[in-house]
Amino acid sequence: MAIIRLDNVSKSFPTRHGSIAIMQEISFEVKDADFLAIVGPSGCGKSTLLRLIQGLDRPSSGSIYFRDRPVTSVVGGMAMVFQNFALFPWLTVSQNVAFGLEALGWEAERIAAQVERYISVTGLDGFEEAYPREVSGGMRQRVGLARALAVEPTVLLMDEPFSALDALTAEGLREEVLQLWRDPQLPPEAVVLVTHNIEEAIQLADRVIVLSRRPGHVLAQVEVDLPRPRDRKSAPFYDLTDRVYSLITEGGTPPSPSGNGGGAIAG
Repeated sequence: MAIIRLDNVSKSFPTRHGSIAIMQEISFEVKDADFLAIVGPSGCGKSTLLRLIQGLDRPSSGSIYFRDRPVTSVVGGMAMVFQNFALFPWLTVSQNVAFGLEALGWEAERIAAQVERYISVTGLDGFEEAYPREVSGGMRQRVGLARALAVEPTVLLMDEPFSALDALTAEGLREEVLQLWRDPQLPPEAVVLVTHNIEEAIQLADRVIVLSRRPGHVLAQVEVDLPRPRDRKSAPFYDLTDRVYSLITEGGTPPSPSGNGGGAIAG
């Protein structure tokens, strides 16, 4: 059974001269144990799509379902990690991680235990009393990740979470996210990642949704069947990256790949 299902989802925003369509008739599913990436050109509605999935906004038409129930408001079974960290600068690391748990009305002892667990899981030990301004960008993103995981979401939504980081820090955090996702003792059951970085999508995801230029629609769903850990310098990785790039730039089905590159496209 799908955890999330989108059926012909469209979104438009009003303007003084009518309306502007951001996305049109987008349909796909997120299943248990999925690591799904969404890629596409700037302005095609990737981040808006995450907001619609979580229930922070409503589609203009079409339907979104979480566990077969229509999404009509914010879904408690999801949590989001943002590009710009979205931390409260006046709260310490521990207080930022605890924020969502306090909003859920957890008891103080239970919150303290959960915060301690996810500070440890995300490598924040020793920084509990630090403020966001006192730690690096990579550490701030760890705080955002710990805060999201602490509420033990079914689905983790990630909106370009590594784009504000330097290359080495981003690479380390990608690997850590994969390790957390693959640990059966930790949430979430599925991850939906929005990124403009095609290599990042193929390195992390098992499936890539490729969106067109605005108004965004699904050009293809690309299966990434490369074994982990994935070698970004390998021919199969390069072929798959080139295939997704061709889809975005050409707006249609790319030429057949050469060699024995891994992956298949179902458009």
